[in-house]
Amino acid sequence: MQVVPMKIARRIQAVPKSMDRRMHPELKVIHLVCAALFLGNVIVSGVWALLAERTRKHAIIQFSNTMVLITDGLFTLTGAVGVVWTGHGMALHFDGGAGHPWIQWSYGLLSFSGLIWLLVLVPIQFKQRALLRASDTVGEDYWRLSRIWQISGAIATVLPLPIVYFMVNKSV
Repeated sequence: MQVVPMKIARRIQAVPKSMDRRMHPELKVIHLVCAALFLGNVIVSGVWALLAERTRKHAIIQFSNTMVLITDGLFTLTGAVGVVWTGHGMALHFDGGAGHPWIQWSYGLLSFSGLIWLLVLVPIQFKQRALLRASDTVGEDYWRLSRIWQISGAIATVLPLPIVYFMVNKSV
């Protein structure tokens, strides 16, 4: 059994270049839902962690850390994969996007944000989890990692926001 987005993406790819390549509304809807999941969770995770850390209570911070890790897998990763998958499928409407700077910028910004998330944020979250499990207090090592996580997270959060503008206006 095929997943619906794959069927839609294949139908778009199967259309000859000489024919009108109208984007399927289903693909747009899936793309928007994935973008909402991705951006919503990225923003909410940062706020959630910040509010938990403001309490300076170990149990609350530990719970927040656990929930951010779980929701990153459920919503951030799922949303990001869905955005890339459906976005690429829709880029075929623009001949793959090679001649459209707004698509190239979107790929670049999302890729850079994803690299920060994958190479900086997630590893820090796992280190923080280990520190929180090893002690009943929130130590200086945790707070040092938290500062790096907050700064890197802010950058990773801001990077994809212009993509919303690019999607709507189809220009850079």
